[in-house]
Amino acid sequence: MKLVYTKRLLPGEKWSEYLSANKLIRLIAKAEDCNVVMSAYHAEHPEEKYNMPDSLKAQHTFFLTQGNLLMSDNGKMLLSMVHDTYGWHDTVCGHTLLRKINDQYGPSDYQTERNQRHRGSYENFSIELFRRGLDKRDLSSVVNLFSKVTASKGGELSYQPENTFNKEVVLRTDAPVLLILSNTPHPLNPAREYPKGEIQLEVYEGKPADLLDSVVTSCEENTRAFENNLAENQLKG
Repeated sequence: MKLVYTKRLLPGEKWSEYLSANKLIRLIAKAEDCNVVMSAYHAEHPEEKYNMPDSLKAQHTFFLTQGNLLMSDNGKMLLSMVHDTYGWHDTVCGHTLLRKINDQYGPSDYQTERNQRHRGSYENFSIELFRRGLDKRDLSSVVNLFSKVTASKGGELSYQPENTFNKEVVLRTDAPVLLILSNTPHPLNPAREYPKGEIQLEVYEGKPADLLDSVVTSCEENTRAFENNLAENQLKG
């Protein structure tokens, strides 16, 4: 694979970029308690974005791991999880607000701590959307990578702390996307110290999915999503 981009995502840091289709995004946790908040928008028409309910319902799952895809609200493939050594990525708990961050980890501000200040994903995403010509109305579902959350029979959610050090996930862009990442704590993480772990971000040239791809063939809904992508590409010609 040809490496085309690399970056260290520091604690509290946010990142967004437009990526063409058929890129591979490798994220490596460099500490024991990492969490990366992620969402994706179609780069050419960002009103089409990652849809959590459709992605989970179509794939009969509560979490994402290798072999799953992030489906758009138009039933297309946005991202595929093609490699995963962690095994469980939370899809339902959403963003952490700065108010909760300050309550849990103590007040923190730019004037005294500069880039080491505590930040939450909601604020980070709001800033990145504004930078890309969007706004808070465009906030959508997110995935909390490297975080495991289980549900009881009564529906109570429980955070399951597990060692994330050197765990990695690789995602393929199945369409041109605007990808947003935030290296900020999971909303259910009970730790009293703000996580200090870095994330290594690498982008590689990849290959497009085909009808034999393991993500495409994992269920009928994924095959239809692939066909929807194919039809869009053919019509754009």
